[in-house]
Amino acid sequence: MKIHFVGHASVVIECADTSILVDPWLFGKIFNNSWSLLPGPTLDKSLLDKIEYVWISHEHPDHCHFPTLDSFPAEFKKRVTILFQERDHEKVVAALRKLGYQRFILLPHREKVHLPASNAQVYCYHAGLMDSALAVSSEGQVVLDANDARISAGECALILNDLGHVDVLLNQFSLAAYAGVEPHVKFLEERASQILRNVSTTAAALRAKVTIPFASFMYFSTVDNKYVNAFANTAHDAYEYLRSKGQPAVVLYPGDTYELDTQYDSSEALKRYDDLPAPEQRTYDPIEHKSLDDIVAAYDAMAAQIRKCYPASMLWLLRPVTVSIPDLDKTVRFRMASGTLEEVPNSTAPDLIINSQPLWFGFKFPFGIQTLGVSARFKLLRNYTNWKFHRILFSLNNGGIYLRPKLFLTSETLAYCRSRLAGGLKQSIHYYRTSL
Repeated sequence: MKIHFVGHASVVIECADTSILVDPWLFGKIFNNSWSLLPGPTLDKSLLDKIEYVWISHEHPDHCHFPTLDSFPAEFKKRVTILFQERDHEKVVAALRKLGYQRFILLPHREKVHLPASNAQVYCYHAGLMDSALAVSSEGQVVLDANDARISAGECALILNDLGHVDVLLNQFSLAAYAGVEPHVKFLEERASQILRNVSTTAAALRAKVTIPFASFMYFSTVDNKYVNAFANTAHDAYEYLRSKGQPAVVLYPGDTYELDTQYDSSEALKRYDDLPAPEQRTYDPIEHKSLDDIVAAYDAMAAQIRKCYPASMLWLLRPVTVSIPDLDKTVRFRMASGTLEEVPNSTAPDLIINSQPLWFGFKFPFGIQTLGVSARFKLLRNYTNWKFHRILFSLNNGGIYLRPKLFLTSETLAYCRSRLAGGLKQSIHYYRTSL
């Protein structure tokens, strides 16, 4: 097997008789225009003719980038088969059909699936509410793409038992979100170190022969989130950390290829990463603005939808959240139980500091609050637990996990819960503990 690195979280996994393109994001800014690619991807056009499958790990736009997927030739869209997790697939499949994709295979949790007209097998591990990991097996070799999935040691044991062994682990290695906790210097330094520890722990638990650090080749590219870049792990950091733990690592630059079970010299790729522009030399976009009326309208629509889908008793457990909006010089307070958002005096101590456009975006879209965290465009000053429970609510809502009995007690949701009995609780605890 060969791994052709395209960029960020995208690779082409080449087996003896088929090739799989993974999570292509080839251009443009994402997450409310808050992330930019660095370095730019490289997809060898000759590989396109070999690709028969495209795997999309989850809905985040650095993995499921619809403009990139739409940019491929019509013949490519008709020919390839999309691989996606079985859970909550309807909206992704519908969107891809509109782009011209016609073939789909939905992958169940922890089951090996033979790819048609190929000797290769794929295996999907559903992680959390959205993420998934993919293993590709061919001629006795196994590549596991964990990307952003926070897989606990207990889950690694399940995966290893299912797969037998892991030759190459692909894993995210740097800051890809921040919960806004202040002072950010302390928490971002710890978070960056924690991520490196997680990469090493996962590699050890899976007994991976080689780890390839990836899915972190971007930078925070707006004026109000640029501060995160000073704390990001580099490819060199990940490489040296793994080597210090006695764990083999391979670093690839976009356009590079690694063939499994061969010697590989990462020095040239490391040098190219080291030569990229430093954080202070990169381009950053100014802050956009939205009116308070825009924010209120977006909040009202979101709150009405959430109140239909979640029990009132649950929403009343959430305390109000006070938000300072510095670019509008206003302060607001919202409460999910009553569905209200009102302006309060600027002297009111805020829980959060968020500029108007990111706050509007957070309310406007089901994935908006998650995007707010991923884009790191806010500060969390107090009432941390209350905000964490709000984030859990918004994540459940975006994932289509509704807790009113008539919405929860559906065959689809119950089947999903049964499938996650093994590993699901461990994943939830692990995710909570590793969130900042």
